[in-house]
Amino acid sequence: MKILSYGATGSQGHPVAQKLLAAAHQVRVLTRDPSKVQGLDGAEVITGDMSDQASLKTASEGQEGVFLHIPFFTPSPTDGLTYANNALAAAKDAGVKLVVWNASGEISEARSGNPAFDVRLDILEAIQNSGIPYIVLQPTAYMENFLGPWTREEIVNDNTFAYPTPLEVKMAWIATEDIGTFAVYAFAHPELAPLNLKVSGPERLNGEEIAERFSRALGREITFRAMPPEEFGEKLDAVFPGMGQGAAQGYAMAYEHPDRFSSHVDLEAALAKMPVELTTLEQWVTKHAPAFATSEVEHA
Repeated sequence: MKILSYGATGSQGHPVAQKLLAAAHQVRVLTRDPSKVQGLDGAEVITGDMSDQASLKTASEGQEGVFLHIPFFTPSPTDGLTYANNALAAAKDAGVKLVVWNASGEISEARSGNPAFDVRLDILEAIQNSGIPYIVLQPTAYMENFLGPWTREEIVNDNTFAYPTPLEVKMAWIATEDIGTFAVYAFAHPELAPLNLKVSGPERLNGEEIAERFSRALGREITFRAMPPEEFGEKLDAVFPGMGQGAAQGYAMAYEHPDRFSSHVDLEAALAKMPVELTTLEQWVTKHAPAFATSEVEHA
């Protein structure tokens, strides 16, 4: 199948494009900077921007499927809806047969008042009203978050897994490459449309259980520390300026309502629809073990 893959140079979209190529699809990627397209041998590269309808029209021509991914960090949440509407209009004009959208998180049933999250409801409505067959994937949090300095540095320096959730919170983390696995299955089974599916990794774990998986994969004892949300916000701000306060407020909810913050995904139902093999946390840590090597190992 000929598939236009959005976001293929980013941490979420790149593994998807790789999986689609490995499944022998003809993949076209849209990017503002072609020099950033790495590790996607065989992909066709189109220069464009999701704010530019003309470039999306060109990128969509002749495509049978679209993997849609909207950047979470946009100048304003309304930009995300604009990007989605532009992509959907181009896909409709091109006669695309299936859109697979990675919502990059759970879509709330009601508006929360946080525009960054509520825009997902607007995008979902736009997809549903587009007239294009669609499959929506709502993933839980990504394991790749653990590579961020807010978590990785303490594992490296102190053998401590620190995350801003209390022990009562149990989350089902998912590897980004598994979104690619779900996407490949979706494009192979367009008859599943319309489908809106919550997906996750195979395990629902609390902080101590996550630390235990890190211990097994890395061959050294890793302990858990419940990081205060304010500390997490400060660390996030150092990487993504301006995002810290909102993130801290969000994770404060984990301490106030741990069960509500925990993952509640019916994975058995999801796998009944899409029977794919998923990555365990231990497998993921083993794959990324060099990133968590201790300072002593790094300087040996």
